[in-house]
Amino acid sequence: MRLSARGWNNVLIFGVLIIVFLFNFSHKLLLAPKVHQRTVISKDIMIVEIKTPDFVIKRSGRNWVSKPNLGLSEHQLALLVQNWQNQLLTTREAIIQPKDAYIMQVYTANDDQPIIVQLIQHGEDYLLQSDEQMSLFLSADQLPLFLGR
Repeated sequence: MRLSARGWNNVLIFGVLIIVFLFNFSHKLLLAPKVHQRTVISKDIMIVEIKTPDFVIKRSGRNWVSKPNLGLSEHQLALLVQNWQNQLLTTREAIIQPKDAYIMQVYTANDDQPIIVQLIQHGEDYLLQSDEQMSLFLSADQLPLFLGR
């Protein structure tokens, strides 16, 4: 490849520009905060019942029923249960000893013991915590997606 001095000069200028842009953008990508999200209950698990201090949502055949009646249709109850497995929430650090937690129990077809989920008020918003490693951030607007009210 034979280039004139002017041609090699252009190659060097564009090469340096490309390197500067690579360093500039890679620096911003590396410093960007990583947001981890996950669902409350894994999609691999089949939920059969959700118990709260106020109500119970239970699978009855192919449908869902609530006791006492929450005023939601069978379809709305099914969507509410699906939110526990489909709605992605941002992870946060766990609260070691939460105070005044609203305790919910999620029974699955795989285990006899329920999955204990604690709902903790965190300012205007909430945290859902099912283990001591992490909690999931739940905005006040998202609360009805999980509790139906």
